[in-house]
Formats: sequence, structure tokens, C-alpha cells
Amino acid sequence: MSPIETVKAMFRAGRFGRKATKQPGTSLLRYREAVSNDGLTLLFSPGNLIISSMRPWLLALLLFLPVVAPQTTAGSEQPTVAAQSISGYVSVADGMDPLGLEISLYSVPGNFPGVPTEIVLTDSTGYFTFISAVRPPYLLKIKGNKGAGRVWFPEETPAAEKNISYPVTEKVVILHTNDQHFTHNKHDELKAKLEEVRGSYDDVFLFSAGDVFVRHPLRWIVNGRLMRDSGWFGERSAFMINSMNELGYDLMTPGNHEFDYREPYTRQALDMADFPLIGANVEVHTDAFPPLDGYAKLKTTTWRDMVVMGLTTVSGNKDGIVENDVLETVTNYIPLRNSADILVALTHIGLRRDREVAEAFPQFDLIVGGHSHDLLEGGEMVNSVLIVHAGGNPHIVSDRHPVLLGKVLLKMENGVIVSKEGQILEILEATVAAGD
Repeated sequence: MSPIETVKAMFRAGRFGRKATKQPGTSLLRYREAVSNDGLTLLFSPGNLIISSMRPWLLALLLFLPVVAPQTTAGSEQPTVAAQSISGYVSVADGMDPLGLEISLYSVPGNFPGVPTEIVLTDSTGYFTFISAVRPPYLLKIKGNKGAGRVWFPEETPAAEKNISYPVTEKVVILHTNDQHFTHNKHDELKAKLEEVRGSYDDVFLFSAGDVFVRHPLRWIVNGRLMRDSGWFGERSAFMINSMNELGYDLMTPGNHEFDYREPYTRQALDMADFPLIGANVEVHTDAFPPLDGYAKLKTTTWRDMVVMGLTTVSGNKDGIVENDVLETVTNYIPLRNSADILVALTHIGLRRDREVAEAFPQFDLIVGGHSHDLLEGGEMVNSVLIVHAGGNPHIVSDRHPVLLGKVLLKMENGVIVSKEGQILEILEATVAAGD
């Protein structure tokens, strides 16, 4: 069993409050943070597992970690790695002087965000060079009088191609869906679109704002046919979560259609998720529904912290599910802003209440919402907070429902968000060329 599979098994056994997996569909290293109920922290990427606050019972996990034998010199047990030149250029905005910009080199994840391996200054042309044994992936921090930006290099890059602009621009993309209600059409086309976007940006995240299921038995309709069997609900729920796993969802805030649980099917399906379930304003006191975290922290390739808070709505008066006031909950969680480069609310409370949250808490950069089935083509700006919703399907399954994917582009300069753009992508049927 691999390290990732081992950790997943531990998650499903209820050991951890937050699920995390490697990022599918990309060769870029991506790290997730998962915190256990007793404070253990795990960071892992494809093929690697980093453990802090070690517990004795976790030592067995080390058996699964890849072991690399270091090269040694005669009579020495210390590994030797040949030093090499890491060089590049920094171009600056009009009116700025490229001389004296501070360039810090970090091994990722070896010593970031701690003490850099080395620091050099640019010359009058913006040129810099390190002589270092650090190998990719590594991160460069460029610091000047306009702040500090970061650039991530996953592989060896010739100096002529390492042309960095200052201020440094970083882009983060958040893709989102909501209110699918058991409909999952055009899977292959949606998967292809996700791969296209992931191939165009270093940092792409995929969120669900809830209501993946349908809670009303009289709405268990597939292309006009009523499905009366609760077993069908279980099969369809599992199908939806498995499809989300395959597409590489990063987070989900469950909606009211999930909280109106059906034993044992709702818990069985949600336990299959390879992504965390978050909901800060809901308490779960039943084994019929999985435990929730209030928030999740995701890291970009440049190790920016994106904190995502879950806010949701409960229906069905089910035992063991308690909904708390949204605004009071946010008041308790808003200090997360202090540790976040990007602060997001992933909600299932409807557009009206999203606006209330934005009015009361301008500390949010973005609200990704659902529940009210609103389609906001370019998003809506409220009190400097961008609110986005991607429509939603009726509460019946139909092959005719469109597939809508929301996309948010956050642009940062030296770690500060300078623009937010929302749009809706409609996933269309793949066209077949004549003669195929």
C-alpha cells in the first residue's frame, strides 16, 4: 500500500478530521495540509509524505516512504551533491531600477518558508546567479521596494528562459460547481476542460458548493422515470462522489440535500470522497453523517496559503445535525484572515445571504456559493468581495441538463490580490469530425 493509500485508509477509518490527496491530472507538486483530531500534521505530495508532531503509532508509515541512497565520498558518510549555477534575469516595471533586488533561493519543501539556502542581489541589468547544490523544485523570492513576490521552478530552466518580471505576478484559478442534484452529464468533455485549465496555470483548484444529491424521493426521476428504491439513492450517491474523485475535486461544502441524510447511504457515499468536507456553522452529532471541518487550508505552488471556510444550510430536521447562525460563526472564524494570503468562503446559503456575509465581512476575497441556483455570468462584487454562483440543475436527473463550470481568476502582485475575474464555462458535447 502506498503512503497516499495508507493515509486515505486512516482518514476513512475516522482518524483524521480532514481528507487530503495528491492533486490529480497534473505533474506539478501540490501539497495539502491535514490535521488530525489530536494535532498531528501531515503534508504530502505525489510520492512523498512529510510528518510533523510524530506519534509513535505512526512510525509504521515510514516503511512506505521512498528511500534514496545518498552518494558518499570515500571515508565519509555525508552525501555529496555537485554545485551548479542557477541564473536568470529580473525585468522591472517602467521607472524602476533593477539593481539591488534581493533574490532568495529556497528548496521546496525543504527550507521554505524558513531560512533561504542563499541570497544574492541583482546587478544593474537585473541579472543574478547562485552557485548551489539545490535541485528543482525550488522557489525564488524576489524582494524590492514594492514588496516580495515568489516564482516556482518545478524543473531545470536555462538562464535565458528564467526571465522574471517584478513586481511578480502569481495567478490562482478556482473552478466551481453547485447544485448538480444527481445529474452528471458530459463527463469526458468536463474532464478534458479541467485538464485544459490545469495545463494553463500552475495553481488550479476545484470546489463544490453542495447539493450533489437529491433529498426528495418523489424527485428521484431519471429522464422521466421515477426511481422508488432507496438502493438507487445509494448507488447514485456513490456514482456522484466517485465521479467527483475522478475529476479531482479539492473541497466540498455539503448542502441541505446532503444533510437530509438517508441511512446508511449518505454516510457511505460521502466517506468515499477523496476531498475534505467543510462546514463551519454545522455541528454533526450522528454516525449517519461524516464529521466536518470548519475550514481547509490549501497551498499554492509558491506556498501561498489559501484558507477556505465552509458555510451551509440544513434541511430535514435530521437527528444529530445542528445548524448555527452564519454571521456569528464567521465572526468566530474571521481571524483566519491573519494567516491567509487568500480567504475564501465556500457556501451553500444562497445569494441573498452571501451578500449579507460580504457586507459584514470585507475580509473575504471571494465567496463561492450555491443553494439559490443563481447564475452569475461574471460574478457580483459586494463590498470588495467577489461572489460567484454557477447556476444549478432542477431536482431531477436528465440528459438534457447543461453542464456549467464556474471559473475565477485571482491575480496577485507580490502576494497581494490586484484583480478578481469570474466567468461561466458551458461544457459542450465533443464534436466529431466528418468521416470519423
